[in-house]
Amino acid sequence: MGVTDLWQILEPVRQHVPLKSLSGKTLAVDLSLWVCEAQTVKKMIGTVTKPHLRNLFFRVSSLTLNGVKLVFVMEGDAPKLKAEAMKKRTEMRYGVSKKMGRTGTGRSHFISVLKECLEMLECLG
Repeated sequence: MGVTDLWQILEPVRQHVPLKSLSGKTLAVDLSLWVCEAQTVKKMIGTVTKPHLRNLFFRVSSLTLNGVKLVFVMEGDAPKLKAEAMKKRTEMRYGVSKKMGRTGTGRSHFISVLKECLEMLECLG
């Protein structure tokens, strides 16, 4: 769900910086964002079995080879208010489902994808 209009709020202070300028710095990464981006890359649909793992591997490799330290932000269970909003949104998109996960948000597949990413990150060290 995120912060409403976050990118508009940050627009006045946005800066494009060369990747090399991040060397020696620590970068926080919203893992959910990377996963969602990977799932929407049209060139990978149907050709790459797990695009989220492919993108994660290459992004982590590229950044760490350039001396960037990474901290990954993972989603926990949704607070009650957010969980209810997510459940309603899922029902509007896909109809009422009897297969809701433990959070009741209909995001069990997404959560399993995040777990795969976490497992890969643990393997990478």
